[in-house]
Amino acid sequence: MSRFVCGLILGSALAPGLAFQPKDEDKELKAARKDVLDIAGQIEAGKKVDTAAIRKKYDDLDLIMNVYKPRIRSSGGKPGSIDGVEAKIMHMAKRELLPTALRKEKYELIKMAYVNIAVAEIAQHYAPKTGKGPRLWRQYNGDVIRASKEFIKAVNAEDAAKLKTAATNINSACNNCHKDYRD
Repeated sequence: MSRFVCGLILGSALAPGLAFQPKDEDKELKAARKDVLDIAGQIEAGKKVDTAAIRKKYDDLDLIMNVYKPRIRSSGGKPGSIDGVEAKIMHMAKRELLPTALRKEKYELIKMAYVNIAVAEIAQHYAPKTGKGPRLWRQYNGDVIRASKEFIKAVNAEDAAKLKTAATNINSACNNCHKDYRD
């Protein structure tokens, strides 16, 4: 198991606000999650990644998107905690993190941003040929990537206001894409 994946698993155990491993999932979901986290680690390390290979491996984008889902509460989430990448982004888009929380969660927040980048890079290969088409699909994924990079800069600068803006931009790009492409 890569150091990145081990760090994410440990980080999710230590930071209930971020979770990457729901309980009771099938092997394909676990494999897809591992692949996404591996790609996120490679992106963070500055390596060139072949995200097209993931498209060949998984027919369903939902398997990839599952990385955003919250944990089952019995697997360690505290009552009232923000659990899951999607929920954390939505919460951060509404409210600035306190400086102490930002410093405490810095490592996990950066990992979360790289997961966003990895998912958006992978999702590029799932562009629909009908409806709004692939051009807008690529634009939304590009918006997620740009906002996630701004998110990383804001975390590193410990700038809660810019972090909130970046989280809002990530959330908006996701919502716009889901509005235009979800069933």
